Amino acid sequence: MSEMSPGAALRMLQQAQAGMKKTRQALRLAKGDPQASGAVLKAGWEALAQSHRLLATVPLGAANDAVMTKQLAVQRYATALLVRLRRLARNESPIEDDDDFPQDDDS
Repeated sequence: MSEMSPGAALRMLQQAQAGMKKTRQALRLAKGDPQASGAVLKAGWEALAQSHRLLATVPLGAANDAVMTKQLAVQRYATALLVRLRRLARNESPIEDDDDFPQDDDS
């Protein structure tokens, strides 16, 4: 099996973040709809699990500065998403998304 390139690692990390962004969109759309909570929670959990699987597959050989920076951004995004999902699971009132999610920088 060939070693993953930094470019391939960046594409994979972008894919992980894109999956979480879809969940973020679903969270916004489901705001105030208690019937949608279970489906959004499940989708969010799957997006987090998939992101962590992708993050774990980046080999050290592909971990240049750009890849490490993007990995940090994806991990911050995943943490913010997990906090939001936890609030949803607890039926807590949501806080504005701007406070919950880091800026969508592509760094």
